Amino acid sequence: MPWFAVYLAGGSLDDPVVQLLTAAFVPALAACVVRRWITRQGFRDSGLRLNLRGSWWHYAAAVTIPWGVLILAVLIAAAAGVWTPHSVSGSSWLYLAAGPVVCIALSPIFWGEEYGWTAYLRDRLVPGRPILTTFLTGLVWGVWHWPLPWVGYFGGDAPVSDAVWGMLWWLPLSILLEFLIGWLWSETASVWPGAMLHAGSNMVAALGMTMVFGDAVGITGTTVLLCVALLPFVLAVVLTGHTGGKRLAVGGAAAG
Repeated sequence: MPWFAVYLAGGSLDDPVVQLLTAAFVPALAACVVRRWITRQGFRDSGLRLNLRGSWWHYAAAVTIPWGVLILAVLIAAAAGVWTPHSVSGSSWLYLAAGPVVCIALSPIFWGEEYGWTAYLRDRLVPGRPILTTFLTGLVWGVWHWPLPWVGYFGGDAPVSDAVWGMLWWLPLSILLEFLIGWLWSETASVWPGAMLHAGSNMVAALGMTMVFGDAVGITGTTVLLCVALLPFVLAVVLTGHTGGKRLAVGGAAAG
């Protein structure tokens, strides 16, 4: 695992450059190797195209849902009394106002994970059972993150309790996100809306909470609020039947 090698050499996964070099594109690289040299199925169904025609509103949802998640999380924190509104810097407001632009601009960074987990793995874990395959894909994705708290991802001064709770809460967080990302994938057959939503979850919703809350909530509290705020959006996908079945049927047939 390159993360531990970097950490032992004095680096930290809290550094975005280190993340890019050691983690961001590993799932995509693995998917490419399997597609090219193991299964030899090629890249025709791998979702590299934008497929904007007829799917523009899915892209609009991908870049605005993080705003909704952030707003809902702030309202929940205020209602629960864990945070009292205070002034936020003008630069923070400017950054958050540019949320959709952030989602689009940073999507190439998060493309690597989505190309591996969503555009390849989820279609082949349990073909024809979209809810089960979503849970399992999210579980694999969450466990893949487990080494990060121990190699500096939360900063060098983060307590052990934050590392342990971070590992545990990454599981429901990854599963919830996979429901939304899987919906986007099944409806558009493109990896890009999911990458945009992933970017927004990290860099608009989660980072936005640290900007708004400061030190009032903490790492674990931010993750918990992110999970709770994602729930209404996931329920909307599940209750309307948009759980990824259509794309899974295509992926299952292609894989067979």
